[in-house]
Amino acid sequence: MGVLLVGSASAGGNMNCPDCPDWSNLDAWWAKYHKTNAVTDPSPSTAVLNQAAQAQNSSSEAQEGGGGYPNDEILIRPGADLDGKVLLDARSPEDYEKGHLPGARNLYWRLVREGEVLDPNLAVEELRRLGVNETDPVVVYGRGDDSAYLFWVLDYLGHEDLSLLDGDVEAFPELDLVENAPEAASSNYTPALRSGILVNGTMLAQAKGSIEVQIVDTRSSYSDFASSRISNSMYVRPIDIYSDPEARTLKSPEELDQLFLGRGIDKDKVQIVYGTPEACGFYFALKAMGYRATVLDGTWWKKTDFAVSSIS
Repeated sequence: MGVLLVGSASAGGNMNCPDCPDWSNLDAWWAKYHKTNAVTDPSPSTAVLNQAAQAQNSSSEAQEGGGGYPNDEILIRPGADLDGKVLLDARSPEDYEKGHLPGARNLYWRLVREGEVLDPNLAVEELRRLGVNETDPVVVYGRGDDSAYLFWVLDYLGHEDLSLLDGDVEAFPELDLVENAPEAASSNYTPALRSGILVNGTMLAQAKGSIEVQIVDTRSSYSDFASSRISNSMYVRPIDIYSDPEARTLKSPEELDQLFLGRGIDKDKVQIVYGTPEACGFYFALKAMGYRATVLDGTWWKKTDFAVSSIS
């Protein structure tokens, strides 16, 4: 029997969309749903400035301490000590069976989707089947965008102790892979949805009229962007976030700063990223750098009035 997930309480002042961001007081909404240190009470303009200053200070301190990302704790380097961590392999069952990290449990990222979009009920059922608890320290790994998608899913479910193994696990021969699969008793995984990081149609409609939002297309092909895209969106090649496109290792904080600055991505705004699963790799990069990002999952937007084309 499946588990029924019910959306959380109102995120803002729109009674017709209780899960939509409150664009009139964005920092308060973000603090509520993402447990940040953003100021929740001042006027929107003051709060945004305070949040930006906090993010810049955090970035400076992290870089002075060893060149880390502002949210360095969500990124695990290959070869790091994983003792005590629950490992989730986002690759296909076939790839998992060929070799995986010792103790890893297989949660293929496509298994949590119904058609082209995330089904949180399926995700919770799979996590329960695998014996994962919401309090477990989880490390997700895979080949890049697939593991980033699963990271985003767990982030959406409200998992607190969550990180991602940097890169394609198959690109590091020093990692000892095994073929035996662990057995775990089922759990009663209980989510606490962060509704704001999964964009729906109403949220997109509100965002389209807000100067606080940027929409980023991260599909692999620019021709897809030209043929059909969300109006007023910008295109960023998803491969550009990686220092090694083959190994799928994330660029340094300095390189990501240059990339985002060069593309006009504003830390004072919210980024809606689309183009699954590449969007989730970009979402992770933004999150690691202290940006406030959300994901539009799937291609349902193509059937809305927001879709435009450069090809007549």
